[in-house]
Amino acid sequence: MIGEYGHILLIEDDVDLASMLIDYLTNFGFDVSHALSAEEGILYYKTNKYNILIVDIQLPKSDGFQFVEYISKLNKNQFFLFLTARLSKTDRLKGLHLGGNDYITKPFDVEELSLKLQNYSIKQSTVLPSQLNIGDIKLNRHLLSIEFSDRSKQVVSPREFELWAFLANKPNVVLKREEILLALWGDSDYFLGRSLDVFICKIRKMLKRSRFVEIKTVYKVGFILEVNIDNCH
Repeated sequence: MIGEYGHILLIEDDVDLASMLIDYLTNFGFDVSHALSAEEGILYYKTNKYNILIVDIQLPKSDGFQFVEYISKLNKNQFFLFLTARLSKTDRLKGLHLGGNDYITKPFDVEELSLKLQNYSIKQSTVLPSQLNIGDIKLNRHLLSIEFSDRSKQVVSPREFELWAFLANKPNVVLKREEILLALWGDSDYFLGRSLDVFICKIRKMLKRSRFVEIKTVYKVGFILEVNIDNCH
């Protein structure tokens, strides 16, 4: 029977840490499977369904990044976060750009992690429309695709789609950077801010295909997704 908050696959080669995490997460309402390596994790993944993956970056043989790249090819909608002792800016940005929903640095508070995972699980189970229209653009949540009026489509990462949907749900409203970061990713630190800037840049490039929608920077405040509603017919 799956736990109240779903099924987690933990990829961690530190047996003691894994054992502690399994105990805590089980008590918090999760069902947890544990793999010692990326290779073992792939075998687990191919035979079971998991709501959340917790992936240590430093693994024997294939590392956590390689594991996630492989899993993303099997399921681009998979929800996952990285667990690591590495503090490198390059590593953190790489994890975020791979679509990681969070980046947990060791040492960490297990209770805080458990509560964060519960919030992720609740967020996943929230019923959301499969398609969202904004101006001459269609967002498809299941396909993670953005379709434009010229019938061209762009598939984006789950993290990028979250930003697209957030902006599309608040057209013509000035959104503060901190508001966006906290609403989507629960923090507003430097690394997430950099990722937000990268995603905004990508969205701007894609919006060149739209006749009615553009994103503008509000100096020292944030962004606004402008939609010329009067011309959308």
